[in-house]
Amino acid sequence: MHRIFGFFLLLLCPFISSANQNNLHIAESFLDAFYTFDQSKLTRFLAPGADADRVLYYQAWAQAANYKVKQRTACAHNASKAIVCAVTVTDDFGQTMGYVATDTFTLTIQENKVSAISFEGDDPPIFQQLFAWIAENRPEILEGPCKDLFAGGNTPGTCARAVVAAAKEFVALS
Repeated sequence: MHRIFGFFLLLLCPFISSANQNNLHIAESFLDAFYTFDQSKLTRFLAPGADADRVLYYQAWAQAANYKVKQRTACAHNASKAIVCAVTVTDDFGQTMGYVATDTFTLTIQENKVSAISFEGDDPPIFQQLFAWIAENRPEILEGPCKDLFAGGNTPGTCARAVVAAAKEFVALS
C-alpha cells in the first residue's frame, strides 16, 4: 500500500525535487529491508558507523521479538528535511504485556545512504517498569545477554528473548 501511496504522491506533487523523491524511495526500501529482516540488504542502505551498528542491533532484536508490521504509513520529510517513518508493530513484548507500539525512524540520507538515524517507540510505561523490574529481580539479564543494550552489545536476539521471558514472569507476578 505504501508503494501505491508513493506513486500517487509522485504524480500529485511535482514540486518535490527528484533528490527528495529518491531519498523517500531509499527510506521506504530501508524499511522493507528492516522489517523483512534482510540484514545484508539493510546494510547496503547504511553508511558505516555507530548509527548503522545500532540499526543492525535493533533489527536483530526486532526479529528475535517477532516484530510484525500492523500499519505502515508513507515516509515523509519533516520541517528540518529529515525523513520520518512510522511503523506500528505487534511483537512478543506487546502481546505479553497487552499493548501495540509504533516505531518512529528519523533518517538523514546523504549520497544514497542512511547517514544518520534515530528511532524511538511509543511503548507504554509498563515497558519501562519491566526494565526496572529486570534490573532489580533479574540483573543477570542486563549483565549478560543485554549488556550494552543498543550501545555496542553483541547478542541482540538472545537479549530480546531473555526480556520476553522476563516479561512473562513480570506479568505473571503482577
